[in-house]
Amino acid sequence: MPVLSRAVITIAEVVEVARGRAPVSFARPVELDLAASRAVVEKIAASGVAVYGLNTELGAGRDITVGANALEAFQQRVVRNSSGGVGEPLSEEQARAVIYARLVGFTRGGAGVTPALAAQYRELLNRGVYPFIPRTGSVGSADLTHLAAIAAVAAGSGRAIVEGSVVPGQAALEAAGLAPHVLQAHEGLAALSSNAFSVGVGALVVTDARATIRAADAAVALALTALASHSGGGSASPFSEVIQAAHPSPGQAASAARVRGLLGTVSAASVQDPISFRSAPQITGAAIEAVERAASLVALELNSRTENPLVDIETATMTSGGNFQVLGLALSFEALRLALAHVAGASERRLAKLSSLSADARRSGTARVPGLSWYSSSVLVAELNHLANPVTLGGSSLSDDVEDHSSHAALALQLLERSVALTRTVLAIEALTAAELVLLADAAPASALQTVVDAVRTGLDAGLPVDELVTTLEAALLAVG
Repeated sequence: MPVLSRAVITIAEVVEVARGRAPVSFARPVELDLAASRAVVEKIAASGVAVYGLNTELGAGRDITVGANALEAFQQRVVRNSSGGVGEPLSEEQARAVIYARLVGFTRGGAGVTPALAAQYRELLNRGVYPFIPRTGSVGSADLTHLAAIAAVAAGSGRAIVEGSVVPGQAALEAAGLAPHVLQAHEGLAALSSNAFSVGVGALVVTDARATIRAADAAVALALTALASHSGGGSASPFSEVIQAAHPSPGQAASAARVRGLLGTVSAASVQDPISFRSAPQITGAAIEAVERAASLVALELNSRTENPLVDIETATMTSGGNFQVLGLALSFEALRLALAHVAGASERRLAKLSSLSADARRSGTARVPGLSWYSSSVLVAELNHLANPVTLGGSSLSDDVEDHSSHAALALQLLERSVALTRTVLAIEALTAAELVLLADAAPASALQTVVDAVRTGLDAGLPVDELVTTLEAALLAVG
């Protein structure tokens, strides 16, 4: 059971809560921090000192005062006005990741929400309340629309999904045995002042990207085995420790070591393979380093206090700032999409070489994998190349030119999510063709790759269509990885 304390929260914990539905609890120090943080807000609210979003309006209305008797109504209006997201809802596991990421933020002490609101978010997770969170709306300067959808449900409005049906948020709370939370002064803005979508869903996508990049090593090892089995090459020398020591890149070394471990013994007929084979560790290694960079920034944002205004317990202040601007995180998502496009592009090039080896089998009628699977791979790579284009520069000026820069981190992440899925499919198509060549040659792959080859044999014998074979191979490659 994840226990929120003052300790660092990991990406793995986000995944555990989102996908494993692990219940969440608070350690005593967190309860004390929540109360202390809230006390700062209440003291400043009572003083009448002007603080952005506490007793002033937002954005272009930042210098308009909100009366002391209207603070709660104003917070409700903040949530209602920010509920402008559109599109399909996030999946349940994505919604859980976002709620958990925001809850972690509450416990860091920078939000100043009441302990009751933090407890409400905890119970949304523990009792399985699934808010309807529209996918589109964040420009990456805090994920306002995503977080407004959660805050609305916590307060008894908005929409939720129960057993596949969209229901009013209050009905979902009642079904879970929860009462609506009445938003107090500052709580509406505090609930929204975070990039919890980019952080929470980012944790899930980075985890999937890590697995996909590891699967690339399995696809390379199987392709080399297939190449060697048909006297087309398959040299293991580019993966040797001698070559890696000459260029000490951590990602490259990790990729080469995994391919060596998966490859077993191959006998190459050619002294040198094409670059897509020969430089696979360099290509995959760059992606490894890109995903670890993204992971480090997701973890940084997860454990930071990014609220505006920031509540600081030690100084008993609320200070306007810009920690919600996550350009570094957004750029890491951009870089990882570009790295994945290279991984997939190299895979498609290896597939081209493998397809030429299987041409004779297709002409004789012994091949069972459709030759035009290569075409599908080519189309996917074209889309991946398009997805690799930057989106973080596409911001516009909002709120009467007050909010005049945006990171578009959420969009960069959503495109990355798509890139990870496409890359996984491209690798599976490569593995499918490679496995068939191994079967046609009656070759014996290394034991770690035998499960992939066996999955292809079983699928072919069962007459599965190529799309089902590819789905099977995606799972098999991830299992090897």
